[in-house]
Amino acid sequence: MQILSFQTADVEIGFSTHSGSLCLLRSLGSRGNWIGHETDRGSVDVRLSDGWLGERESPLLQEHSVRDEPNGIEITVTMRFGPLTLGDGYLIVGPRISRRVTLKNQGGKELQIRGLRLAVPGVRIGALEHCLFEAPGTAVRPRLPLAVAASQSLGNPPTEGFAPGARDRWGMAMETAPDCSPGLLAVNNTEEQQVLLCWYYSEVEEALPGVDGSGESLDLIHDSALAAWLAPGQSLSAGDQHLLVFSGSWPQALLEYRRTFREVGLEPPMYRLPGWVAAAGIYEVHPGQFGGFQGLSQELGRIKAMGCDTLYLLPIFRYHNPIGRIWDGNWKTNGSPYAILDFEALDPSLGGEEEFHLLVTEAHRLGMRLLLDFVPQGCALEARYVGEHPEWFCRDERGELVSSRGWNDTYSFDWANSQYQRYMLAWSLQMLRSYGFDGFRVDAPLAKEPNWDRSLTYRASATNLGVLRLLEELQRGVKEVDAEAVLLCELFGPLFSKSHDLACDYLSCIQTYQLLQARLTPAEWSSWIQDHRLSLPDGARRVCFMETHDTREFHPPAYPWRGSQASRAGFAALLLAGFIPMIWSGQERGQDEFYRAVLRARAESPAILQGDILFNLVDSSHPWVLSIVRRNAQQVVWGLISLWPETSTFTFSVPADVLELAKESKYILNDLISRRRWSEYGTEAWEGRELQGLSLTPLPFVPYFFEIAEI
Repeated sequence: MQILSFQTADVEIGFSTHSGSLCLLRSLGSRGNWIGHETDRGSVDVRLSDGWLGERESPLLQEHSVRDEPNGIEITVTMRFGPLTLGDGYLIVGPRISRRVTLKNQGGKELQIRGLRLAVPGVRIGALEHCLFEAPGTAVRPRLPLAVAASQSLGNPPTEGFAPGARDRWGMAMETAPDCSPGLLAVNNTEEQQVLLCWYYSEVEEALPGVDGSGESLDLIHDSALAAWLAPGQSLSAGDQHLLVFSGSWPQALLEYRRTFREVGLEPPMYRLPGWVAAAGIYEVHPGQFGGFQGLSQELGRIKAMGCDTLYLLPIFRYHNPIGRIWDGNWKTNGSPYAILDFEALDPSLGGEEEFHLLVTEAHRLGMRLLLDFVPQGCALEARYVGEHPEWFCRDERGELVSSRGWNDTYSFDWANSQYQRYMLAWSLQMLRSYGFDGFRVDAPLAKEPNWDRSLTYRASATNLGVLRLLEELQRGVKEVDAEAVLLCELFGPLFSKSHDLACDYLSCIQTYQLLQARLTPAEWSSWIQDHRLSLPDGARRVCFMETHDTREFHPPAYPWRGSQASRAGFAALLLAGFIPMIWSGQERGQDEFYRAVLRARAESPAILQGDILFNLVDSSHPWVLSIVRRNAQQVVWGLISLWPETSTFTFSVPADVLELAKESKYILNDLISRRRWSEYGTEAWEGRELQGLSLTPLPFVPYFFEIAEI
């Protein structure tokens, strides 16, 4: 293959002189080509109404151009691809490359664009056996040998060795970026200390990350949701794929990746995080589970005493209720509260405006906060909006209304419609002013299907992430009403960090269940959690749980494991890992004492609430013991959970020097949960030097929050 190559001070990049496809990339001065191994696949493809162009023809290079830019150069490779001309542009600044593809219809007929694939083909840095694959913020196993990743292929289910949590997340190893995941894919040669990172960012359309392996290398892929009717002569561009050619270790590369958040506006956040958020404990509930607003009001004292100071209410608005009775958790017979008929009317079965006012008042009297579900994705099929505002909705190619993602009891709103946005913003802020609650939980703002309505003045995929602007305006409006009010986002990708105070972390729940089922080791789980945090921008605090109202669908083990030792251990592990806890109504039945004790221990520990999180710091003689250290200036807490199914004595190496513990001083282990000093067969105190060979006998699946206290 003949290659058109270019060099900068940091990278060498090259393209096929026949197809124009990317086929050469490496850090300048490193050995060998990092891409193009064992593959003849191209680096770009377009999906039309009748399928992917690349399945029936190949692009042909037409020309290229090079232009100087501030601090770098821009290379554009122009290809003819069927009826399209593609401009594949690469802006190179230092070791960073930003890639954007422009499509132009050169044919004589209108085209329906249904997707754009951006690929970095045949990635392998040096020897296969020295390479690891990483995809933080996905269900993929961390520190994965590249050979395992290279055995995966597009269109086939991910294997257990690749992504054990995929089967509990609708069979998906990876989820869309940047709404549900960072979309970060990386190959790391641990011997040569070279890393290639690849990710996607757009505030218009999502992209689905994926890999396609040949056994010896793999393509790093982002499938953009770009969608439009493209008339002859018209052009459009998609979101950006980014590359980082990095010399150093994987942790160093991940920190370098984090520095790019500021460039796309994800740091700093647009708001001041209220002080109460860090110590919050959330209770998720529908008032119908307690007979309505009045019944829930009577339960608030118990909920607060358990350690939850924030209520999140499922939708309380008039909804499609087939049997006309108060919602009791039966999603089939009783209907879904998310199939809303009228956003401006409370559901009459729950009580009226006065009862809701009293619920808010009672919560505030007890020092609690209350969040309402904000549901932007759609409304009930029978809702008044369908007739009053038909232009607010997404439509398919035939002009028919559509439902998002299998939610067949609702029609999908067009998030790019400005009138719809103004209505939702005005209604929600008026509710906030009228009732004085404390913010919203934003339901399912994950990217949606195109709106193929031909009367639109914008492209079909403008609705895909169109909710972003609405949520940014909502956050501003909420803070103007009450600076201490918050937005809690159901999603966990980087896109929503700047417009939310809190974000629900479903994948961490999934990965915790993999840990409890021995599909991830404690070391793997800890590495996954650590990388997951580093792959996301600072901003929205992370909320996690062992159950929510959605675990009935995406995670079957949650409900049958309710009340088990394993479920309690998972909940405690998430607290140790720094997540804000959330409990789903009913989860606590028969477990009130445990939840009171563990949430009290968290609330009383400055190290757990605000301290550093140190994973895999304490070595153990057994691989199935989870250890997490929390530390601040006042306190060191060593969290310990044995996931081995029998009582055993383990030896631990607690690094006294790292934790600044004096080797000559005596220390006790004060369990913050039980409020008891630990006694190991009569021994209750150890010198600092003895902590490096400490023998303990924890009970299986019982969490311990050991404060290491000097005496």
